[in-house]
Amino acid sequence: EYLVLESLSPRPDHVTGVCVLPVLDGRFLLINSYRHAVAAHLWETPRGFMDDGETAAQAARRELLEETGLTCAEDDLIPLGFYAPEPSTMAARGGMFVARNCIGTLRGADDEIGAGELRLFGEDEMARMIADGGIEDAGTLISYYRYRALLAGQGPQRA
Repeated sequence: EYLVLESLSPRPDHVTGVCVLPVLDGRFLLINSYRHAVAAHLWETPRGFMDDGETAAQAARRELLEETGLTCAEDDLIPLGFYAPEPSTMAARGGMFVARNCIGTLRGADDEIGAGELRLFGEDEMARMIADGGIEDAGTLISYYRYRALLAGQGPQRA
């Protein structure tokens, strides 16, 4: 008696995609993407679906490169756990990562529907945008807060 959206290739853990928060010199890289479902431009982390046979970490590094032109060493891609974007209707979970010490040439994706401006935000700007609703995306918000908790020694511990 209710609608559930599920991946075409369901996985037992329901992980269908990833989001990755790039941190460059203490600033956070976000993409201003147009999201048709809500008819709005949203500031959010680079993200995307996982390919068949891909781990969440592999997908995160691929999406980071595809959407920003940046990459990072495996040790600099730090898992931040998972989140459920809409657990009442979607059989989906997203893997969250932070990417530190990124290298490469910053460039936007030219083949991503809705992908727009890339911009670096400092701590004060992020706090202001979060407080005033300038960032609405759950994956971006949770990634940011989990990263802050990790820095404070309260987040997931690295293996």
